[in-house]
Amino acid sequence: MQYALQRYVQLYLILDVSRTDLLGSVLSGVRAGLMSNTLHKPLKVRFYGSGEDGVDHGGLQVELFANVGRKICDPEYGMFTIDSGTQRAWFHQGYCDSVDRFEVIGSTVALAVYNGCTISVSFPKMMYMMLLGERPNRPEDIEDIFPSLAAGLKSVLSDDINIEDLGLTFDYTYTSLDGTVTVPMRGSPSPALVDANKKEYVAEYIEHLSYVTIAPFFDAFKRGWNKLIPDKLTKLFTPVELMALTQGQDAQDFDVSELQRVTHYDDGYSALHPAIEWFWQIVKRFTPKDRLQLLEFVTACGRVPVVDGISGVMFVIQRNGPDSDRLPTSLTCFGRLLLPEYRSKQKMEQMLRTAIEHSTGFGLV
Repeated sequence: MQYALQRYVQLYLILDVSRTDLLGSVLSGVRAGLMSNTLHKPLKVRFYGSGEDGVDHGGLQVELFANVGRKICDPEYGMFTIDSGTQRAWFHQGYCDSVDRFEVIGSTVALAVYNGCTISVSFPKMMYMMLLGERPNRPEDIEDIFPSLAAGLKSVLSDDINIEDLGLTFDYTYTSLDGTVTVPMRGSPSPALVDANKKEYVAEYIEHLSYVTIAPFFDAFKRGWNKLIPDKLTKLFTPVELMALTQGQDAQDFDVSELQRVTHYDDGYSALHPAIEWFWQIVKRFTPKDRLQLLEFVTACGRVPVVDGISGVMFVIQRNGPDSDRLPTSLTCFGRLLLPEYRSKQKMEQMLRTAIEHSTGFGLV
C-alpha cells in the first residue's frame, strides 16, 4: 500500500486545494511545483478541509480552474484591474507587492492549458498578442477591453478634428496606490501633440498602456507561462486561437440540441423516457444565463472546450429515485446530473431552477 502511494505521488502532480483558501493553496502548490520542476506531470487535484469526497477523474480539475480563474483576477488581490464595461482584466499599473507572484499566476494559467482545461479568466486579446511576442500599438488591439479609449484614439488619427485643439502632450498618466503618476513618453519636456506626430502618439500611448508601465508584471507572467508552454508551442497559434484555447468559448451560445445529442443516461433513464423529454423541453426554454448555470452545476465549468465545443463536454443524466422533494444534485467530477423522476414537468422545472441557482462547491448538494 505504501509503495502504491509513493508510486502515485511520483507519477502525478498532486495539487492539494483548500476551499477556505482556494487561491493561496493553489499558488502555494504551483510554486512548489515550479521549485521541484514537477509541473509537467499529469495533474491530480484534491480538495480538503470541507468534508468533500471528490476523486479526481478530470472533473475536479475543471472545477478548480473555473474557480481559481475568477480568484486570480479579483480586484481584492490588487494584481489586476477589471474594466467596468467589458469586465476584462489587465495588470494593475500601481501594483507594488512581489512581482514573483505573477510568475506563479502565469504558470497556473498555463497549467490549465497544459492539462486540457480552460480557465475562467477574462484577459483581452492583447495579452495573447504579447505572449506571442507582439506589441500592441493600434486602437484595434485594445478595443475588446477599453472600447471608449480605442474610439478616442481612433478619433485622434482621423481628419475630423483639429489635433492642436486637444492640448495634449506626449505624456501617459495612470493611477497608482500613491496617486496619479505621469510618465513622459518622450522625455521631458514632453512635445505637444500635433498632426505630424499623431500616429506616433497613438502607438506610444498604447505601448505604455499595454507594456511599458506593467513590464515587470507581464514579463514575470510570461516566464511562468513558458515554464510549461515554451514559445515554440505558443507560436503555433494566433492570438485569437490562443485566447480561445486558454479561456474557452462562451457557453451562453452553446447549442442545446447538440448537448442533448451527446448526453448519456443511467439507472433507468433513456433518451425516450418521459422525464428526460420534460428535461430537454425545460432546458430549451432556458435563458442563456440559465443554460450557463446548468452547465456549471453539472460540469463545474461554464465554458465549453475550444476544440470539440459542446460535443466535448461530459454530460450524464442519472435517475436518482422516484418523485420526492429532493433537489437535483450533481457529481461534477463525472459530469453527472442526479435527477429524481419528478411527477410533473412543472415540479421538475421548479426543483431544477432552485438547484442551479443556489449551488456552490463540489459533490452532493
